[in-house]
Amino acid sequence: MFVSRLLMVYRYISLKFIGGVTEGFYGFVLFSLLCVFVLLRCPYIFGVGGFASILLIFILPLFLSLFFVRGCNIMLFLSSFIPLGTPLWIAPFVCLAETISYIVRPVVLMIRPFLNLSIGAFGGAAIGGMCISLSYWLLAFVVILFLYEVFVALVHWFIISEILSFSVDH
Repeated sequence: MFVSRLLMVYRYISLKFIGGVTEGFYGFVLFSLLCVFVLLRCPYIFGVGGFASILLIFILPLFLSLFFVRGCNIMLFLSSFIPLGTPLWIAPFVCLAETISYIVRPVVLMIRPFLNLSIGAFGGAAIGGMCISLSYWLLAFVVILFLYEVFVALVHWFIISEILSFSVDH
């Protein structure tokens, strides 16, 4: 039973990296973004400005490429925002709300990890500065905080990959 669950996790991860949403390049970019998120947790790898530029380099081109590819057929693009069964009198408003959501999505994809991971880095630096007193409880807390921040980085990577894959489908 454990082997089958482990196999399901392996298949999911290999689908994300190898088969991805489109091709191998998409998986490579997502894997690079995962490495950036995890390396951000290590001290002296990235500063806040470097992390913001990495987010702009990785996430913004992915979203813009999706946006321009879908913009080739504008009627199909806009009609994909309206769910099936939507009453005609509310359809223009639903399309407007979904269009605004689609435009705001890359901003959310860039600001959310930037704020959460930067605040975690500053908090870890502040608590790490208090470890000079060599309190073992404080040192254990810093190790737990580091592991928590790595988990947060993995969660943010998952959120970004899922939102980008949702953007391709819708």
